Amino acid sequence: MSSTARKADRNPDDYYVTPHWIVEQFLAATMADAHKPKCPLIFGDKILDPSAGGCDKYPMSYPTVLKLMGLGEVETWDIREDSRANKTGIDFLQTQGNGEYSTVITNPPFSLSEQFVYKALEHVDDFGLVIMLQRLNWLGTKKRFSMWHTLPLHSVFVHHKRPGFNPEKPSKKDSIEYAHFVFCKNQHKHTIPNLFVI
Repeated sequence: MSSTARKADRNPDDYYVTPHWIVEQFLAATMADAHKPKCPLIFGDKILDPSAGGCDKYPMSYPTVLKLMGLGEVETWDIREDSRANKTGIDFLQTQGNGEYSTVITNPPFSLSEQFVYKALEHVDDFGLVIMLQRLNWLGTKKRFSMWHTLPLHSVFVHHKRPGFNPEKPSKKDSIEYAHFVFCKNQHKHTIPNLFVI
């Protein structure tokens, strides 16, 4: 996912390499045993990345960093056949969930991000987590206004540093800020979400 309007930089598959540092920064703010976590989260032992990415040049971002930081193996799916995921050719939005995972975490295609959250909530157990990396302006627009009245938003971790999604152009940053949005299934709808700048 990338917000840049430069068509020459857009990937036709909507596949962008999530920089490892942004995953590390989020985990450092949420892992209970991290140094001064802002909001410890319980990821559980069954984690799914349904749009895991990876290719012949680059590893899958979330599974790689989660494993390096001691959160174990992550089940990985992707619709792309050339992904490094355990299971490829899987359209996540066509899957049936029955609460089999403790956490679903991913960087979804921006155009399908709302659908990804609702589908991910089907796949997590009671009080399971759904974590999506999104542009900060995902909070806006009339189209998504009703979404924020129904989704169980737990917290928003805003990254103060703008990421770049093309590892071959490391100095080229995106045109907008990003955040990790955390949803907690069955969270009371009147709970006020937490906001952190990391």
